[in-house]
Amino acid sequence: MLTRIFFALLVVVIWLVVFCLGAFINTNPLRQGLQENFNIGDLLLILLAWIPTNIAFLSILAGLMGALCRGLLRKVEEESDLTGAAKKKNRALGGSIAGFMFYMAFMAGAFVMMDQPFTNTTEAQYYRIAGSISFISFIAGFRPDTLRHILDRIPGF
Repeated sequence: MLTRIFFALLVVVIWLVVFCLGAFINTNPLRQGLQENFNIGDLLLILLAWIPTNIAFLSILAGLMGALCRGLLRKVEEESDLTGAAKKKNRALGGSIAGFMFYMAFMAGAFVMMDQPFTNTTEAQYYRIAGSISFISFIAGFRPDTLRHILDRIPGF
């Protein structure tokens, strides 16, 4: 139980670090410099801090956080579950995938609405986008049936 709590807290800390990277690092000069002089460190920083990929990582981490929190609450409620190990691994993976699905839906909507949605993103826009996508991803990981209800409302899905 203690290792699960530690892992859940570790995911929260990683989410905060990734969020801060997206909020405070301007990747435009890094991306332009990468075209002239390739550097693996800059590439990794761009992958973590550039808004489209940053929000993908945030949504995956938030979905994982939701699944882990749900697992912790269930562990407290029912201490003796014989099939728990495989079920919990599937729950964590499912939460991460659900979070990523919400990210993909957001990206699809962003590119349908605008030609270049992340060209001049302000800090305030980033906070709204990252916060709302992370919240929805957390809920999807915590309550997987939420994703199913949303998908059921889409015709032909």
